[in-house]
Amino acid sequence: LKELVAQLKADNERLHQEQALALPGSSTTASSVSDAEPVTPQPVGASASHSERFVFVPRDRKCPKFNGRSGIGINEWIEGAQACIRARYLSVSDQAFFLFDHLEGKAREEIRYRSEVERRDPDKIFLALREVFGCSQSHVALQEAFFSRRQLEGESLLEFSLALMGLMEKVKQRFSGAVPNAPVLLRDQFVEHVSDNALRRELKQLVRRQPTATLLE
Repeated sequence: LKELVAQLKADNERLHQEQALALPGSSTTASSVSDAEPVTPQPVGASASHSERFVFVPRDRKCPKFNGRSGIGINEWIEGAQACIRARYLSVSDQAFFLFDHLEGKAREEIRYRSEVERRDPDKIFLALREVFGCSQSHVALQEAFFSRRQLEGESLLEFSLALMGLMEKVKQRFSGAVPNAPVLLRDQFVEHVSDNALRRELKQLVRRQPTATLLE
């Protein structure tokens, strides 16, 4: 530290001397002064090669409450709750407690009166909530809504595609097993029911050339 302070003092005195010798209008002296490298004081105990490090610590993700009647939907709440659980690295028992702590109203009562095995299993809590507060429509009704969906007047292609994706997601959630050929059904429903005739022909030709193409592609 003493050597560092002495060096800083020496550099400081040198700069003062060069400034004192500088004359107005003298380009040579001015250039010598401008060429002098400024001395930046370093923190005590820091070496010249030391660089600062910034550590980003993310804030805890907040999980909303779910009551089963108003506000956030069950699927959106489950996605948010799962993200919070992953961020906190909770044990299975702590996960179940975390979920129950973020329930209120009818949803909380539903889990409260379930068996102890269900209350201690996060997956069983999610399943119970989906059964009670999920979509109330039958599988047949959801399928009918999907296959009858067409691009509406004034609706963009993006809005139409998102609407189809949402309907297909409801069908898959309601159906006990996997929906066979879901990507193909989604793509074909989009291709068949876009409102622009020229675009519909182009999309059909594209599907014939690329039979494995998906809606996203």
